[in-house]
This record gives sequence, structure tokens and C-alpha cells, in this order.
Amino acid sequence: MYNYDIMNYLQQLQQYIQQQDQKIQQLNETIRDLKSDVEKIKKQPYTNIEKIEYKFDQLKVEHLDGTLNIGLNPTDPGQIDNFDVQQGGMNVNGVHQQLREQLFQQCSEEVSQFLNEDCVRLIEQAEHQYDLRLDDPHRKHIIEDIRKQIDSRIQYYINGQPLTEQDSLLDKKQDILRQVKKDVENSIHHFLNHLPKDQ
Repeated sequence: MYNYDIMNYLQQLQQYIQQQDQKIQQLNETIRDLKSDVEKIKKQPYTNIEKIEYKFDQLKVEHLDGTLNIGLNPTDPGQIDNFDVQQGGMNVNGVHQQLREQLFQQCSEEVSQFLNEDCVRLIEQAEHQYDLRLDDPHRKHIIEDIRKQIDSRIQYYINGQPLTEQDSLLDKKQDILRQVKKDVENSIHHFLNHLPKDQ
């Protein structure tokens, strides 16, 4: 009876340590992503407005209809964020929002199909590589854990891509899918590589 209690306690302790290790790995990945985002933000050019002069005596309005906005308010960064400067001129981000949503939907559907159909095979290959053997519930747990993070990864890669009407959505989608699938594969390898061999 005493040995059984010790074994039970050790198994619970091992599961707890594995859970903590997974959380630490997720936090490390989040920190790496945040550092990468901060570096990208540091490298982006910023807007410096020195002095703006309006000469209203030269403004001639014959017919005024609708809303007239003159200039941007530098204290409201939301206004500046609503504009996207492209080579062909200035486009409002909302023009391409529908394309981004369409791209996200297509990528999300294909990645979900990939997780349902191919992910178990990837886990089994990684198990073989690391000389491990997991049961089906454990594999499903890994896949569901990955599934929870997929939307944010897809959105991350979509946001990192310049998108214009001339771009091929198919090319963008294939590029994003390649990156997300590579992330999934890396996550599986990272998880199994840090799993104790006696599992």
C-alpha cells in the first residue's frame, strides 16, 4: 500500500512538472515573439511633424457636401494607423480588410483540415525520431493545444504580409500555410524533445 501511494504521488508530480515545462515553453515562445515584434517596431520609420501651416484664404469652396477633414491630428495615433501608404498612392486599410478576412478564413480552414488529417502522422514520425510512444489521448491533447494557438499564428503571418489588390491571394495563402505548418511541426518536435523518455 505504501509503495502504491509513493508511485501515485511520483506520477502526479511528474505530470505536474510536465505541465509546468509546457507552460514555460509557451511563455518562452511568447517572449521570443514579443521581442521580435518589438525589434520590428523599433525598425519602423516614425512620423515627425514639425510645423503645419494652413492658408485658408487660398481655399475656395463652391459646393460643400459630406464631411471635410483637413489634416490629421498627431495626438490621435488611431487616425494615422488608418492609413496605409503604398507605391501607387494612399489607400485606407479598410479597402483591404475584406481581402485579409478572406485570406484568414481560407488559411484557417486549410490548417484545421491539416490538423485533423496530417498532424497525427507528424506526431508519430516525431515519436519514432525521439524513441517515444504516446497514446491517442496524449496525441489529441497535443493537437488541441496547437489548435488553440493557430488563429493567432495565422493572423501574425497575415499582418506581416503587405497586401494589395494586385497580389495573388493563392500565393499569399500558400506562403502563410507553409509557415504555419512549419510552426506546427516545430512545436511537435519541441514538445516531444522535452518529454521524459519514460513516458
